[in-house]
Amino acid sequence: MTIAIRGLLGRIGRIFMASELHALDAAQVEELARDIGVTAGDLYRLEQAGSEPVAMPRRLALEGVNPAVVEAKWPSVWKDMQRVCSLCDHREICRDNLASARGACDLPRYCPNTGSIEAFTHSL
Repeated sequence: MTIAIRGLLGRIGRIFMASELHALDAAQVEELARDIGVTAGDLYRLEQAGSEPVAMPRRLALEGVNPAVVEAKWPSVWKDMQRVCSLCDHREICRDNLASARGACDLPRYCPNTGSIEAFTHSL
Protein backbone atom coordinates (compact mmCIF):
# COMPACT_ATOMS: atom_id res chain seq x y z
CA MET A 1 0.00 0.00 0.00
CA THR A 2 1.35 3.41 -0.81
CA ILE A 3 2.56 5.89 1.75
CA ALA A 4 -0.41 8.23 1.35
CA ILE A 5 -3.01 5.51 1.70
CA ARG A 6 -1.08 3.88 4.55
CA GLY A 7 -1.03 7.23 6.31
CA LEU A 8 -4.69 7.72 5.64
CA LEU A 9 -5.52 4.28 6.97
CA GLY A 10 -3.31 4.98 9.97
CA ARG A 11 -5.37 8.08 10.71
CA ILE A 12 -8.58 6.17 10.18
CA GLY A 13 -7.21 3.37 12.34
CA ARG A 14 -6.58 5.76 15.19
CA ILE A 15 -10.17 6.91 14.97
CA PHE A 16 -11.84 3.62 14.14
CA MET A 17 -10.72 0.12 14.96
CA ALA A 18 -11.65 -2.34 12.20
CA SER A 19 -14.70 -3.51 14.10
CA GLU A 20 -15.77 0.10 14.60
CA LEU A 21 -15.79 0.73 10.85
CA HIS A 22 -18.24 -2.14 10.54
CA ALA A 23 -20.26 -0.70 13.42
CA LEU A 24 -20.95 2.52 11.49
CA ASP A 25 -24.20 2.77 9.62
CA ALA A 26 -24.12 2.87 5.83
CA ALA A 27 -24.50 6.67 5.67
CA GLN A 28 -21.53 7.19 7.99
CA VAL A 29 -19.35 4.81 5.98
CA GLU A 30 -20.38 6.58 2.77
CA GLU A 31 -19.53 9.97 4.30
CA LEU A 32 -16.13 8.77 5.54
CA ALA A 33 -15.35 7.21 2.16
CA ARG A 34 -16.41 10.37 0.32
CA ASP A 35 -14.19 12.46 2.64
CA ILE A 36 -11.12 10.47 1.62
CA GLY A 37 -12.07 10.11 -2.04
CA VAL A 38 -12.94 6.42 -2.30
CA THR A 39 -16.13 4.38 -2.46
CA ALA A 40 -17.52 2.66 0.62
CA GLY A 41 -16.65 -0.70 -0.95
CA ASP A 42 -13.09 0.46 -1.56
CA LEU A 43 -12.85 1.67 2.04
CA TYR A 44 -13.76 -1.81 3.31
CA ARG A 45 -11.28 -3.41 0.89
CA LEU A 46 -8.54 -0.97 1.94
CA GLU A 47 -9.22 -1.83 5.56
CA GLN A 48 -8.92 -5.55 4.77
CA ALA A 49 -5.72 -4.99 2.78
CA GLY A 50 -4.04 -3.52 5.85
CA SER A 51 -0.85 -1.51 5.65
CA GLU A 52 1.04 -3.77 3.26
CA PRO A 53 3.30 -1.68 1.00
CA VAL A 54 2.57 -1.67 -2.71
CA ALA A 55 5.04 -1.95 -5.53
CA MET A 56 3.88 0.96 -7.69
CA PRO A 57 6.88 3.28 -7.10
CA ARG A 58 9.33 0.46 -7.88
CA ARG A 59 7.29 -0.57 -10.91
CA LEU A 60 7.40 3.01 -12.21
CA ALA A 61 11.14 3.23 -11.60
CA LEU A 62 11.74 0.00 -13.54
CA GLU A 63 9.87 1.57 -16.43
CA GLY A 64 12.18 4.59 -16.28
CA VAL A 65 9.60 6.85 -14.64
CA ASN A 66 10.52 8.84 -11.54
CA PRO A 67 7.69 8.28 -9.02
CA ALA A 68 8.45 11.58 -7.27
CA VAL A 69 7.93 13.47 -10.53
CA VAL A 70 4.57 11.78 -11.14
CA GLU A 71 3.46 12.53 -7.58
CA ALA A 72 4.53 16.18 -7.81
CA LYS A 73 3.22 16.97 -11.30
CA TRP A 74 0.05 14.87 -11.34
CA PRO A 75 -1.10 14.39 -7.72
CA SER A 76 -4.63 13.32 -8.65
CA VAL A 77 -3.32 10.68 -11.08
CA TRP A 78 -0.81 9.55 -8.44
CA LYS A 79 -3.57 9.20 -5.85
CA ASP A 80 -5.74 7.22 -8.25
CA MET A 81 -2.84 4.94 -9.19
CA GLN A 82 -2.19 4.34 -5.48
CA ARG A 83 -5.81 3.41 -4.92
CA VAL A 84 -5.85 1.09 -7.93
CA CYS A 85 -2.59 -0.56 -6.87
CA SER A 86 -3.74 -0.96 -3.27
CA LEU A 87 -6.96 -2.63 -4.39
CA CYS A 88 -5.33 -4.80 -7.07
CA ASP A 89 -5.94 -8.55 -6.93
CA HIS A 90 -2.49 -9.21 -8.43
CA ARG A 91 -0.23 -7.69 -5.74
CA GLU A 92 1.53 -11.00 -5.13
CA ILE A 93 2.35 -11.54 -8.82
CA CYS A 94 3.67 -7.99 -9.05
CA ARG A 95 5.73 -8.33 -5.88
CA ASP A 96 7.19 -11.64 -7.12
CA ASN A 97 8.07 -10.15 -10.52
CA LEU A 98 9.75 -7.17 -8.88
CA ALA A 99 11.63 -9.39 -6.42
CA SER A 100 12.99 -11.54 -9.24
CA ALA A 101 13.96 -8.45 -11.26
CA ARG A 102 11.67 -9.45 -14.10
CA GLY A 103 10.12 -6.04 -13.73
CA ALA A 104 7.73 -5.13 -16.46
CA CYS A 105 7.79 -8.43 -18.36
CA ASP A 106 4.18 -9.27 -17.47
CA LEU A 107 2.94 -5.74 -16.85
CA PRO A 108 0.26 -5.59 -19.57
CA ARG A 109 -1.05 -9.01 -18.57
CA TYR A 110 -2.15 -8.14 -15.05
CA CYS A 111 -1.49 -4.55 -13.95
CA PRO A 112 -4.58 -2.33 -13.85
CA ASN A 113 -2.29 0.72 -13.96
CA THR A 114 -0.68 -0.34 -17.26
CA GLY A 115 -2.28 2.46 -19.28
CA SER A 116 -1.09 5.16 -16.89
CA ILE A 117 2.39 3.69 -16.59
CA GLU A 118 2.75 3.42 -20.37
CA ALA A 119 1.54 7.01 -20.78
CA PHE A 120 4.22 8.20 -18.37
CA THR A 121 6.95 6.18 -20.10
CA HIS A 122 6.10 7.93 -23.37
CA SER A 123 5.62 11.43 -21.98
CA LEU A 124 8.44 11.83 -19.45
